[in-house]
Amino acid sequence: MMWRFCKFFFTIIFIFLIISSCRNTSKKTRFTYNKLGYWYQLISFNNNTLPNNKNTIYWLGATFKTQSDSVFWDSYNNLNDNFFIALNTNLQSNYLSHFISTKTEQDSCLLLIKTSDFFNQQFNTHQIPFFSKNDSIVKINLKVKRIYSQAQFINLQQNFAKKELEQIENYFNSAQKFEASKDSLGFYWIDKPTKNQLPKIKNGDDIYLSYQGSFLNGQLVDSSPKNFKITYGTPDQLLKGLNYVISRLKLGDNAKIILPSRLTFGEKGSTNNFIPPYTPLVYTLKINE
Repeated sequence: MMWRFCKFFFTIIFIFLIISSCRNTSKKTRFTYNKLGYWYQLISFNNNTLPNNKNTIYWLGATFKTQSDSVFWDSYNNLNDNFFIALNTNLQSNYLSHFISTKTEQDSCLLLIKTSDFFNQQFNTHQIPFFSKNDSIVKINLKVKRIYSQAQFINLQQNFAKKELEQIENYFNSAQKFEASKDSLGFYWIDKPTKNQLPKIKNGDDIYLSYQGSFLNGQLVDSSPKNFKITYGTPDQLLKGLNYVISRLKLGDNAKIILPSRLTFGEKGSTNNFIPPYTPLVYTLKINE
C-alpha cells in the first residue's frame, strides 16, 4: 500500500514539473505579432535612452538563420561588421527597418519574417535559395550596437575610406609600389598588359571578355559568363571601374587590377549584402580577340 502511495505521489510531482516546464518554455518563446506581417521577441532592452529615429543610422549586429537554426549569413563575416541601416526611407516596405525604428542602443531581439518577404526585402530577390526552400520563416538575431547622427556617420565613413586605402597599400607591401600602381582614372594596376599592335577599344565596339573578381584575400566574389559579349560604352553593363580599365586596353589584352569601392559597390556595399561597404576588389580581365 505504501509503495502504491509513493508511486502515485511521485507521478503527480513528475506531471507537475512537466506542466511547469511547458509553461516556462511558452513564456520564453512567446512572440508579438506586428500587423505589417512579422513576429518579434525582445531578448534584452535598454530603458535608459530613447531612440532618435529621424535621419539616423543604425549600426547592427545581425545573424540570419533558417527555420532549423542553421546560420546562412551574419554581419560580422559577410559585411566585416559594417551593417548599417539609415532610417530615412519608407519603413513600411522593410520589416527589419520598421522594427529597429522603435529600438535603441544595446536592444537585442529575435525576429521571424516570412521567407519570401525576407529575401525580397534584404537581398532584393524573389528567388528563395535552396537552404530556405521549405521554410515558412527566416529567423533574425538582431542587436542595435550604436545609433549615429548624420554628422557622426560622415566622420565614420571617412575612417572607413582611410582604412580601405590602407588595405590597398598593404596589398602592394610598400608605399612606393602603391603610388606607382595608381592610374589617373582611380584604379590600381597589379599586372599591366604587354604592348600589342591590335586596335584600341572605343565606344560602340562589340567585344568579348572574361573576368573574375575577388576580395583582397583571394576569395572569389564575381565572374563573367563564358565569352561575355558587351557593346563598350553602353551604360550599366559593367561596374564603373571595369569600364575605366577597358578604356586602357586593346583586343587580346590581359590585365589585373584593384578597384577601390568607389568604382565598384561603394559606401553601402552590394544590394545583395554580399560585398561589404568600402571593400576594394581585385579583378583579372581579358579582352578576347
